Amino acid sequence: MKRGPDAEQRLAALTERCDGDPSALAAIRADGDGLAAEVGGDAALRWAIAVVHAVMADPPDGDSVRELYGELVDRYRDDPPRLAALRPLGDEIRRREAEGTLPSALVARSDRRPRR
Repeated sequence: MKRGPDAEQRLAALTERCDGDPSALAAIRADGDGLAAEVGGDAALRWAIAVVHAVMADPPDGDSVRELYGELVDRYRDDPPRLAALRPLGDEIRRREAEGTLPSALVARSDRRPRR
């Protein structure tokens, strides 16, 4: 994957900023997403997890957290080590839903086209 000279360092800095101040996500999301696409690998996964945590801090709607998490699971489905790294995030989401501190939602991700 193509990497700029300091893209990974900039992504790490944005990830730290998002981790430290979830409300900063709105201002840095586009830059972080672009850098994550450029850098890839573990740095991109750390960014994506930071995004989910930031959205969990202030979910815009009832299914946004589950949707983001579902996208990550789909993306890393064939990558067992990274999929395993997502398990604690899924556990946290389920725990917070059970406690009532995070809206509980079921996101349908299968093909819903009519059968003929």
